[in-house]
Formats: sequence, structure tokens, C-alpha cells
Amino acid sequence: MKNNNLVKTVRFFAGFMTMLILGIPAASQSLTVSDVQTVIAQAVSKAASLNRNVTVSVTDNEGNLLGTFTMTGAPSMTRIRSVGRAGQGLEDLLVPSAAASHSKAGTAGLLSSGGNAFTTRTASFIVQEHFPPTIDNRPGGPLYGVQFSSLPCSDVAIAGMPLGLSGDPGGIPLYKSGVAVGGIGVEGDGLYTIDRNPYDNDYSFEEEIAVSGSRGFESPVDIRGDNILVEGIRLTFANITNPSVVATIPFGSLPGAVTAPVTSAPASDYVPGVLNGVSGQYSSRFPTVAGSLLSLAEVNQILGLAADTANRTRAGIRWPLGSNARVSIAVVDVNGAVLGIFQQLDAPKFGLDVSVQKARSSMFFARSDAGAKLTAAGMGSYVTRAAADGLPLNGTTAFSDRAVGYIHRPLFPDGLNGTSAGPLSTQLADWSPFNVGLQLDLILPALTNPPMVCGTAARTKRRGLPPCPCSTIPEVRNGLQIFAGGIPLYRGSTLVGGIGISGDGIEQDDLIAAGGAQNFAPPEAIRSDNVFVRGTRLPFLKFPPRPYL
Repeated sequence: MKNNNLVKTVRFFAGFMTMLILGIPAASQSLTVSDVQTVIAQAVSKAASLNRNVTVSVTDNEGNLLGTFTMTGAPSMTRIRSVGRAGQGLEDLLVPSAAASHSKAGTAGLLSSGGNAFTTRTASFIVQEHFPPTIDNRPGGPLYGVQFSSLPCSDVAIAGMPLGLSGDPGGIPLYKSGVAVGGIGVEGDGLYTIDRNPYDNDYSFEEEIAVSGSRGFESPVDIRGDNILVEGIRLTFANITNPSVVATIPFGSLPGAVTAPVTSAPASDYVPGVLNGVSGQYSSRFPTVAGSLLSLAEVNQILGLAADTANRTRAGIRWPLGSNARVSIAVVDVNGAVLGIFQQLDAPKFGLDVSVQKARSSMFFARSDAGAKLTAAGMGSYVTRAAADGLPLNGTTAFSDRAVGYIHRPLFPDGLNGTSAGPLSTQLADWSPFNVGLQLDLILPALTNPPMVCGTAARTKRRGLPPCPCSTIPEVRNGLQIFAGGIPLYRGSTLVGGIGISGDGIEQDDLIAAGGAQNFAPPEAIRSDNVFVRGTRLPFLKFPPRPYL
């Protein structure tokens, strides 16, 4: 047994080191047309053996859709439903099943890396009103709100997910030689939801089919979500990990039709680079530039200090223990323009869009006209509620993204049962992961106007055309993010931009953001941790214990 484990470990690191040396996955570690066909054929063959008709999608690890297959008789639509009232937010909305399978596949691929393998069931575990779910008087999940990122309307996401990131079981990551290369998503039960109770070991045929599709492309066992602990709490992975094997039907004889062309993974959006001695990569679409109030040298300094901090920070969600954090780092101007993005090698790709959301959100809420802009966008009820809680949203407070998230929880103080909602949240009686409050309401028209206004944004990016905005507020054009890892940047008392970090534990994200912002920190007197709401002090930053390696 020990020899077998040693062989697995050697193989894992051999694949991992290949990626590190090259900066991007080698061709042998990307999904080919044959790979995509194999994954789909294995999944559909399993579905046929179970007498289930499903839609199967495969993406690469940057979210690009590599193919969708719809079985004969599979439901064409699926219903979004969780615990909220029908008709509120996205609750009870009918959406194409292919949109759900695509979002599930993309979620598994975007959330996973060489150091962590997460599924849509994992995502569900970390986005609910309590963490862990069902445990009263615990704070919200560490990635509460991440479901509304990597949207097709985003100007940052490489290839947005039609429904954002998914918590509906049935999305499984795909690996080659220990390298994360994508995900498979399965939809077929007519219900797009989340796993509200992770302890009941519920059965999902969608999950069984997705796991079957991943045969030969499995994630290394050591890095699966159920081997990773956050605050001593073991995350979830899948309730079915070793389904029975059935004979694979040849791809050309599968019962159904290809409904999105099968392709190989396109060239990566990233280009290798080194910043402040840290190996990583830049987005080919966002060169590092000067802003209206930050010079090019200052932007590089902020990015570089954050990268150096990350390289010394003990990772929160990576295997093996003792690894350094791997994150995406973004700096934005006061108008929300992206001034620079740097991503450490093997950072989870979901952090690209989220890091910019965090930078923009913390910058936006520190603006003197934040309340006015929200009101003009039709969000005045939230501005009124915030003002009633002593938060005028007029630039007098430097909100970190942790603080923004704290007042955007359905229980305030965060997680305490029997309390009222924070001023930016939906009240608990109407709340669900599909109806969270300001974050969703701001982008709801872009997601739901028929036909879906931004439904072809990912394809237009391939042609070099801009996607439509998620929000009518240009400073937060890809939407808000409401979990920790963003800080507004100041020169003296003047707001000059924002920094956002995403990809590891949220305390690590806060620490790395502080490292990058150390020469542009907000004046202490106006930080959000000087403000009390309903007798409770708001947070600013929270750092992990024993933070450095």
C-alpha cells in the first residue's frame, strides 16, 4: 500500500511540475476532442444503463465549453428552486438544461487546481447562510456569494457560465496526470438546486453519471474536497465516488445528439510571467497599465507586493499541507478599469473574475457617490436601509469586501439565528442562494431578460467583441462580490482604486490584499472596523493564525 501511494505521489508531482515549468498546461494535459468524446460517451453510457435521459457538458479549466450532448428524451428545461419563495430572485425560473449542465461543468473546472479538487457539491457546502450548513449560529459560508461570478455578462471572465457558479450536484472536475484540465456537468432531473443538507448522504443520479464520465480523468484522491479542512471542518466532494462500470457505447452511436460542438481546449488566455521574483501568469486581455490616479510603477508595486505575500503565506485550501497560497491578484482604478491582473501558477481559475469583483466592490463602496449610483440603478431601497443603520454610503467609510459581505448576510450579526437581515441582504423569509439581495438584484436583468441578454457573451469574446455589462453601474460592471479579500486603495485621504485577491482561504485572501495595499492602505480613522451597526462592530480584515510558512 505504501509503495502504491508513493507511486501515485510521484506521478502527481511529475504532472504538476510539468505545468510549473511551462507556465501553462502542456498539450498532453489539455482536453482533446477524443478526450471530450470519451468523457461524454462514458457519462451517456452510464445514463442509459440507469434509464435516465440527461444533458452532458464538458468544459476546460478556464470555463470554455468543449461540447454538450443531449440524450433523446432528456428534459429541455430545468427549474431553479431552493428554499426561497417562488418568483423571488431566480427562484422558480425555468432555464435550459444545457445552461445548467454547462454551469456545473464549468464550476468544477474553475474551482479546481493541482492542489484542490472541488465539485458542485463542494460549492454548495460553502455558499449557504451557515458554515457548515444546517449548524445554527455559525457564520455564512466562506464563499457566500461566489455563485454570482464568472457570469456570461462579465468583461473579465474568460468564458462565463450561463447560470454562474453552480451548487447543484452533478459537476465533477477532470484531471490528466494530476493536472486540472476541466469539468463535466450533468443535468437531467428537471431541478437546479443546491445540497441544503450535506449530512444526509443523498443520492443524485446526475452525480453518479458525472463521476462515471470522469473515469480515467479522476482527480488525485489526496486533493479532493473531502480531504481538505477549513476551520477544522471537512469539505464535501461527492456522495458517489466509485460507481459500477458499464460498457461504453461508441460516441457515434450514442442515443441523442451533439447540441454544442465538440472541440479541443483552445489556447490558454494566460501568458507566463514573473513578478517580483514570483512565477505566475498574466491575462492576455488585461495588460498592466497606469490608472488615472495610480502610475504603472505603483500598479506593479501593488501586484508585486501581493504576489510576494502570497508566496510566503500558508495555503488554506491546498494539498499538501505546507504549500503556499496560490491566488489571482487584481488592481482596479476608481472607475473600475482593470489596471493589472497577476495569477500565481496553479491558482484556481475562478479567481480571475472574483478578484476583479472584489477589487471593484471594495473600491465602489468607498466612493462618495456609491449610494447615489445605487439609487440611480434602481437599488434605492438598499441605500435607504443602509442609511437607517448609520451607513450613508457616501465615501465616509472605507469598506473592505469583508465588511461589504458582513452587511449583506440574511442574519446580522453574521450567522446568528433569530436576527434580522443586514441592510444589503434579502430578509431571511425570502432568502435563498438564488435570492441573496443587492448582489443578485443588480445583475438580475442581465441574467433573466428573454432572450438572455448576455447569452452569447462568451462567444463574442472569441471574436474580440465586448460582452454586455452585468450591471448598469460601470464601476462594478461584472457584478459585486460579497466575501473577503478586497481593500480600497488610498493615497493619503484620496481613494485611488482597489485590490482584490481570490483563490485560497478568505483569511489568506485578506492577508495577501493587505500585503499588496501596504503603501496605499485606507486611513485608519475611516476603516469599516470603526463603525458599529445595531451595536455590532463591522470587520475590516481578518488574518489566519500562523499565516506564514
